[in-house]
Amino acid sequence: MSNSHVDEPDQPPADDLGDRIEDAFDKIDDYLKMTRSKGLIRRYFAMNAFDGAMTSLGVVIGSYIAGIENPRSVMEVLILGGVAMMISGFMGTYMVESAERRRSLNELRERGEPRVDDPELLRATRFVTVFAAVVDGSAPFLASLPSLLPFVLVIYGFVEIHFAFALAVAMMLATLFMVGAFLGRISDTNLVYSGLKMVVAGAIVAMIALILGQ
Repeated sequence: MSNSHVDEPDQPPADDLGDRIEDAFDKIDDYLKMTRSKGLIRRYFAMNAFDGAMTSLGVVIGSYIAGIENPRSVMEVLILGGVAMMISGFMGTYMVESAERRRSLNELRERGEPRVDDPELLRATRFVTVFAAVVDGSAPFLASLPSLLPFVLVIYGFVEIHFAFALAVAMMLATLFMVGAFLGRISDTNLVYSGLKMVVAGAIVAMIALILGQ
């Protein structure tokens, strides 16, 4: 009697990368709901993306007024400004959120809230503190990145420096429009109108900078 061996098909891994990523997002969503922090995170992102875009717009216009024609010099200022805002935003938000959330937990303890020492709630509180700081720090840096592209094009010879300044201003205004549209979606108002309000704010800043520079 011969022994026959039938190979069983390989079983897929129980948790592939896609599942782990989905689980991570679900956990983040649970923590935000548990700590009621979704609105806070949205405000941090929108507010600091606006700051980053406006600051980069000011740097671009200031560099143009100063007559800087070395694209690398403009990029260095933009990157350093973005990194400075990122570090400042992260550290400031982390310290403020840590203090505020400790205060909230202490107030809940004083009121005798039974869930205040729940390990899952404490983990959620610690996570949201760091997550809020990361969002606050990364938003202005990410918003400043589009302003770098025109000057990269100058370095590789695709455009000349004066056109790069105009293109960088246009890209910052487009970034402001997207931030405004994001706020419009949150508030359930007209996205275009909300985006245009941000663009108008940026255009006013640009005009004031040009007038003062002249």
